[in-house]
Amino acid sequence: MLHFSNWYLLILLAGLPWLYFWVEKQKPATIPHPDLVTKLIAHRSSLKAKVPLFIRLATFALLIIALARPQTGYVADTSNRFGIDIMVALDISSSMYADDFKPNRITAAKEVLAKFIKGRPTDRIGLVVFGSKSYVQCPLTNDHDTLLNFLDQVNVGLAEDGTAIGMALANCVNRLKNSQAKSRVILLLTDGDNNAGEIDPKTAAKLAQAMGIKIYTIGIGDLKGAPIKVQDQFGRVFYARNPDGSLFLTKMNEVGLKEITALSEGNYFIASNLSKLNNIFDQINKLEKVEFKAKNIFVFEEHYYPWVFAACLLLIGELMLRHLFVRRIP
Repeated sequence: MLHFSNWYLLILLAGLPWLYFWVEKQKPATIPHPDLVTKLIAHRSSLKAKVPLFIRLATFALLIIALARPQTGYVADTSNRFGIDIMVALDISSSMYADDFKPNRITAAKEVLAKFIKGRPTDRIGLVVFGSKSYVQCPLTNDHDTLLNFLDQVNVGLAEDGTAIGMALANCVNRLKNSQAKSRVILLLTDGDNNAGEIDPKTAAKLAQAMGIKIYTIGIGDLKGAPIKVQDQFGRVFYARNPDGSLFLTKMNEVGLKEITALSEGNYFIASNLSKLNNIFDQINKLEKVEFKAKNIFVFEEHYYPWVFAACLLLIGELMLRHLFVRRIP
């Protein structure tokens, strides 16, 4: 719909007829020789003689319309939206290579996380990865395409082997502490027990609780444990074994993970297969929604350029007409 930002300037259009009659009235008085008045009146009565004045008035009209800033606009957003800040802490220790998830835990976790991120377009989401150390893979961002690219680059081995859950949680809390979002959440995805790092997970969980940050803990894997595939320097793949030759099974500390969740007033989930992991993220999607009313955003597109261009063409045409085609009375 067309509207004018400076609509009050359109009032000047009403003055153009008055300007025309004023010019018509004033011109005879400027003739210094009375004997030429009759000749002038005859000349000015012709349509050809009036064309330059009409063009000048049309030029003024176009410029006035341009100054009034014609615009078309639309409402960009009037819907209710949901937005929270989420930091994801993803375990990338060697145990995430266990193949009780197909093809392995880390790949399955990345696929489900990617789906989760795509389903939260109004949230700011960040990513922390951890092994024996913790790193910010991507800070909180609304740019989910960039976040997904960073997630795609994640793999076991980016951090030294180990499970520093406390360090990962502290890193997430540090990223969320200055957030002004109504809801702040940490999603912890791990398959093991805390065995590295300088910060105890319980300490980090208490810090999160003090700041009003909830921790959703997702234990990945079978509670009975699962074997881990490893690769030697020659590229040969085999299952890890204990010193006595028995098959090594990676097990999670479910008690410890539940304690972390309880301290932060969050939720604990256990995912023993890909289907359950998908269901868990569906539940979190329903749990974590903070509604806010989006303001109406009016987007306007300016349309004064054609009016200015047309005015310039008319002005050039008037000058050419006056000097080349309309004979002036000396």
